[in-house]
Amino acid sequence: MKQHHLALSGFIVLLLLAGLACVVPGVGPPEPPASPTPLGDTLSFLIPAYTISLAPGDTVPGTRLHYVGHNEGVYQVTIDGLAAAKRTGDSFIWNGVMAPGVYANFNLRLTTAVFGALPVAGPVEIILFNPEPVEMALTADVVNAQPYFGNILIDYRIPPGRPIPGTTLVYEGIVNQGEGRQTSQLAQLSGLTGYPYLALGDSLIWVGKLRDNVYIRYSLRATAINENDLRLSGTAELWVIVE
Repeated sequence: MKQHHLALSGFIVLLLLAGLACVVPGVGPPEPPASPTPLGDTLSFLIPAYTISLAPGDTVPGTRLHYVGHNEGVYQVTIDGLAAAKRTGDSFIWNGVMAPGVYANFNLRLTTAVFGALPVAGPVEIILFNPEPVEMALTADVVNAQPYFGNILIDYRIPPGRPIPGTTLVYEGIVNQGEGRQTSQLAQLSGLTGYPYLALGDSLIWVGKLRDNVYIRYSLRATAINENDLRLSGTAELWVIVE
């Protein structure tokens, strides 16, 4: 079973480029101040184009979406244990508790089968309850775990004094460095080991766990720094341990 189907890779790239095009530093008109990313006892992630290829007998990891087999243009599946006959383009929807503290909404559709495998694709939302971020390296067991969700679009706006959602980092505010025409406006972070500043356009990588069964890798970039907030945009990868 392959996590990503080659026939859909171009579609995913287009979605990602469209989502990130509006947040490239210095591109496009200036934006009005926006509401900060809220903090609370939940953390939500949207995967706009989740894809997976199922062989007969496979289940979408972490769900109760099961592919039974194919016969004369009809796909036999079960959803929450109930049998259903589906055709290409039909829905394949499930929502429920994927793992302790993890709720998921899968809004998938069946695409055309290739070489006996059934690709399904669509948006997925993952909601984590009571996240407690801890910075740590990812082990091989985690990286190889299923379900895995990549290409999660991230766009955070963090006011001074607030943590970056899903991390142990805090945006402390703006620091001006330099003299004359070479003055630089930097975002100061606490929780980093070493140099604590980000300039506009700088990258930020953070890796750790959000719960004992949920791990994340952020790949972000500072796309706006001002007196109101720090804007971080990019992608994330999420691993959920369901066993």
